[in-house]
Amino acid sequence: MNGNDPAATGWWPPSLSRGADNGPRVAASFDLMAAVLDGIALPDLLIRVADRARAIADVPLTFIALPTEDAFTLRIDIAVGADSDRVRGLTVRRGRSMLGRAFSSRRALSARIVADQTLSALPAGPILILPLDTGEATLGVLAALGRPGAEPFSPSAARQLLLFADTSARLVQLAEDQRTATPRPDPADERIITLHPPLPRQM
Repeated sequence: MNGNDPAATGWWPPSLSRGADNGPRVAASFDLMAAVLDGIALPDLLIRVADRARAIADVPLTFIALPTEDAFTLRIDIAVGADSDRVRGLTVRRGRSMLGRAFSSRRALSARIVADQTLSALPAGPILILPLDTGEATLGVLAALGRPGAEPFSPSAARQLLLFADTSARLVQLAEDQRTATPRPDPADERIITLHPPLPRQM
Protein backbone atom coordinates (compact mmCIF):
# COMPACT_ATOMS: atom_id res chain seq x y z
CA MET A 1 0.00 0.00 0.00
CA ASN A 2 1.32 3.44 -0.78
CA GLY A 3 0.76 6.54 1.34
CA ASN A 4 -1.87 7.93 -1.03
CA ASP A 5 -4.15 4.93 -0.94
CA PRO A 6 -7.15 5.82 1.27
CA ALA A 7 -7.98 2.23 2.15
CA ALA A 8 -6.26 -0.12 4.54
CA THR A 9 -5.53 -3.66 3.44
CA GLY A 10 -6.59 -6.78 5.27
CA TRP A 11 -3.77 -9.10 6.32
CA TRP A 12 -3.65 -12.59 7.74
CA PRO A 13 -0.40 -14.45 8.35
CA PRO A 14 0.68 -17.77 6.88
CA SER A 15 1.25 -20.66 9.25
CA LEU A 16 4.01 -20.11 11.77
CA SER A 17 7.44 -21.43 10.89
CA ARG A 18 9.87 -22.11 13.70
CA GLY A 19 12.85 -19.78 13.63
CA ALA A 20 15.11 -17.51 15.60
CA ASP A 21 12.66 -14.62 15.23
CA ASN A 22 10.36 -16.40 17.71
CA GLY A 23 12.74 -15.69 20.61
CA PRO A 24 11.74 -12.10 21.52
CA ARG A 25 8.04 -12.91 21.25
CA VAL A 26 8.28 -16.03 23.38
CA ALA A 27 10.34 -14.21 26.03
CA ALA A 28 7.83 -11.35 26.11
CA SER A 29 4.93 -13.77 26.42
CA PHE A 30 6.53 -15.55 29.37
CA ASP A 31 7.19 -12.16 30.97
CA LEU A 32 3.49 -11.29 30.71
CA MET A 33 2.48 -14.70 32.05
CA ALA A 34 4.72 -14.29 35.08
CA ALA A 35 3.32 -10.82 35.70
CA VAL A 36 -0.26 -12.13 35.61
CA LEU A 37 0.58 -14.94 38.02
CA ASP A 38 2.11 -12.34 40.34
CA GLY A 39 -1.19 -10.43 40.33
CA ILE A 40 -0.18 -7.42 38.24
CA ALA A 41 -2.83 -4.69 38.02
CA LEU A 42 -4.66 -4.51 34.71
CA PRO A 43 -3.42 -1.01 33.74
CA ASP A 44 0.18 -2.08 34.38
CA LEU A 45 -0.34 -5.25 32.37
CA LEU A 46 -1.67 -3.30 29.39
CA ILE A 47 1.30 -0.94 29.56
CA ARG A 48 3.60 -3.95 29.61
CA VAL A 49 1.83 -5.45 26.58
CA ALA A 50 2.36 -2.24 24.61
CA ASP A 51 5.96 -1.93 25.80
CA ARG A 52 6.87 -5.52 24.89
CA ALA A 53 5.17 -5.20 21.50
CA ARG A 54 7.22 -2.07 20.84
CA ALA A 55 10.41 -3.97 21.60
CA ILE A 56 9.43 -6.97 19.45
CA ALA A 57 8.61 -4.75 16.46
CA ASP A 58 11.45 -2.26 17.11
CA VAL A 59 9.13 0.69 16.47
CA PRO A 60 8.86 4.17 18.03
CA LEU A 61 5.26 3.85 19.25
CA THR A 62 2.70 1.26 20.25
CA PHE A 63 -0.74 1.87 21.71
CA ILE A 64 -3.86 0.02 22.81
CA ALA A 65 -7.44 1.09 22.14
CA LEU A 66 -10.26 -0.35 24.22
CA PRO A 67 -14.03 -0.25 23.68
CA THR A 68 -15.94 2.39 25.61
CA GLU A 69 -19.29 1.87 27.28
CA ASP A 70 -21.22 2.83 24.17
CA ALA A 71 -21.44 0.76 21.00
CA PHE A 72 -19.70 3.20 18.71
CA THR A 73 -16.23 4.21 19.94
CA LEU A 74 -12.80 3.01 20.99
CA ARG A 75 -10.52 4.97 23.29
CA ILE A 76 -6.72 4.85 23.27
CA ASP A 77 -6.05 4.25 26.96
CA ILE A 78 -2.46 3.03 26.68
CA ALA A 79 0.35 4.54 24.56
CA VAL A 80 4.08 3.85 24.91
CA GLY A 81 6.92 5.60 23.09
CA ALA A 82 7.45 8.65 20.89
CA ASP A 83 4.42 10.91 20.36
CA SER A 84 2.39 8.90 22.87
CA ASP A 85 0.88 12.09 24.28
CA ARG A 86 -0.64 12.82 20.87
CA VAL A 87 -2.92 9.81 20.98
CA ARG A 88 -3.36 8.90 24.64
CA GLY A 89 -6.99 9.58 25.54
CA LEU A 90 -8.10 9.87 21.91
CA THR A 91 -11.55 8.47 21.12
CA VAL A 92 -12.31 7.23 17.60
CA ARG A 93 -15.48 6.04 15.91
CA ARG A 94 -15.53 2.30 15.43
CA GLY A 95 -17.18 2.55 12.03
CA ARG A 96 -14.91 5.28 10.65
CA SER A 97 -11.40 4.30 11.64
CA MET A 98 -8.83 1.62 10.97
CA LEU A 99 -8.82 0.82 14.68
CA GLY A 100 -12.55 0.18 14.50
CA ARG A 101 -12.22 -1.96 11.39
CA ALA A 102 -9.64 -4.21 13.03
CA PHE A 103 -11.76 -4.45 16.17
CA SER A 104 -15.01 -5.27 14.36
CA SER A 105 -13.53 -7.64 11.76
CA ARG A 106 -11.19 -9.33 14.29
CA ARG A 107 -8.51 -9.25 11.59
CA ALA A 108 -5.19 -7.42 11.49
CA LEU A 109 -4.80 -4.39 9.21
CA SER A 110 -1.61 -3.09 7.63
CA ALA A 111 -1.72 0.48 6.31
CA ARG A 112 -0.20 3.94 6.66
CA ILE A 113 -1.27 6.65 9.06
CA VAL A 114 -2.29 8.96 6.20
CA ALA A 115 -5.00 6.47 5.28
CA ASP A 116 -6.89 7.32 8.47
CA GLN A 117 -7.76 10.90 9.34
CA THR A 118 -8.54 9.94 12.94
CA LEU A 119 -4.80 9.34 13.52
CA SER A 120 -3.54 12.34 11.54
CA ALA A 121 -1.72 13.72 14.60
CA LEU A 122 0.86 10.94 14.25
CA PRO A 123 3.81 10.81 11.82
CA ALA A 124 2.94 9.25 8.46
CA GLY A 125 4.62 5.89 8.98
CA PRO A 126 3.40 2.35 8.43
CA ILE A 127 0.99 1.04 11.04
CA LEU A 128 -0.03 -2.48 11.96
CA ILE A 129 -3.27 -2.87 13.92
CA LEU A 130 -3.97 -6.19 15.63
CA PRO A 131 -7.11 -7.33 17.44
CA LEU A 132 -6.65 -8.42 21.04
CA ASP A 133 -8.82 -11.44 20.43
CA THR A 134 -9.25 -14.28 22.91
CA GLY A 135 -11.01 -16.53 20.43
CA GLU A 136 -14.31 -15.77 22.15
CA ALA A 137 -14.22 -11.96 22.35
CA THR A 138 -12.22 -8.99 21.10
CA LEU A 139 -10.99 -6.95 24.06
CA GLY A 140 -9.46 -4.12 22.05
CA VAL A 141 -6.74 -3.50 19.48
CA LEU A 142 -2.97 -3.22 19.67
CA ALA A 143 -1.27 -0.89 17.16
CA ALA A 144 2.40 -0.59 16.23
CA LEU A 145 3.57 2.51 14.36
CA GLY A 146 6.76 2.35 12.31
CA ARG A 147 9.16 5.18 11.58
CA PRO A 148 8.20 7.81 8.98
CA GLY A 149 9.23 6.63 5.53
CA ALA A 150 9.79 3.04 6.67
CA GLU A 151 8.65 0.09 4.60
CA PRO A 152 5.45 -1.73 5.62
CA PHE A 153 5.81 -4.43 8.23
CA SER A 154 7.26 -7.61 6.79
CA PRO A 155 5.16 -10.80 6.93
CA SER A 156 7.56 -12.21 9.52
CA ALA A 157 7.34 -9.16 11.80
CA ALA A 158 3.57 -8.99 11.41
CA ARG A 159 3.23 -12.69 12.21
CA GLN A 160 5.23 -12.32 15.42
CA LEU A 161 3.16 -9.35 16.53
CA LEU A 162 -0.10 -11.10 15.74
CA LEU A 163 0.89 -14.17 17.76
CA PHE A 164 1.96 -11.91 20.60
CA ALA A 165 -1.35 -10.04 20.44
CA ASP A 166 -3.27 -13.32 20.62
CA THR A 167 -1.30 -14.45 23.67
CA SER A 168 -1.62 -11.03 25.28
CA ALA A 169 -5.39 -11.02 24.85
CA ARG A 170 -5.76 -14.30 26.69
CA LEU A 171 -3.50 -13.13 29.52
CA VAL A 172 -5.33 -9.81 29.79
CA GLN A 173 -8.62 -11.69 30.03
CA LEU A 174 -7.12 -13.94 32.73
CA ALA A 175 -5.98 -10.87 34.68
CA GLU A 176 -9.44 -9.34 34.35
CA ASP A 177 -11.07 -12.57 35.54
CA GLN A 178 -8.76 -12.59 38.54
CA ARG A 179 -9.57 -8.95 39.30
CA THR A 180 -13.32 -9.46 39.22
CA ALA A 181 -13.01 -12.55 41.42
CA THR A 182 -11.29 -10.59 44.20
CA PRO A 183 -12.67 -7.80 46.45
CA ARG A 184 -13.15 -4.47 44.68
CA PRO A 185 -10.21 -2.04 45.01
CA ASP A 186 -10.52 1.42 46.46
CA PRO A 187 -12.82 3.39 44.10
CA ALA A 188 -10.52 6.37 44.59
CA ASP A 189 -7.86 4.56 42.55
CA GLU A 190 -7.98 6.48 39.27
CA ARG A 191 -5.71 3.97 37.51
CA ILE A 192 -8.43 1.32 37.26
CA ILE A 193 -9.24 0.31 33.68
CA THR A 194 -12.28 -1.89 33.16
CA LEU A 195 -12.63 -4.11 30.14
CA HIS A 196 -16.18 -3.59 28.93
CA PRO A 197 -18.01 -6.61 27.48
CA PRO A 198 -17.87 -6.77 23.67
CA LEU A 199 -20.71 -4.85 22.10
CA PRO A 200 -22.63 -5.56 18.87
CA ARG A 201 -20.49 -4.83 15.85
CA GLN A 202 -20.97 -1.42 14.27
CA MET A 203 -19.71 -0.85 10.72
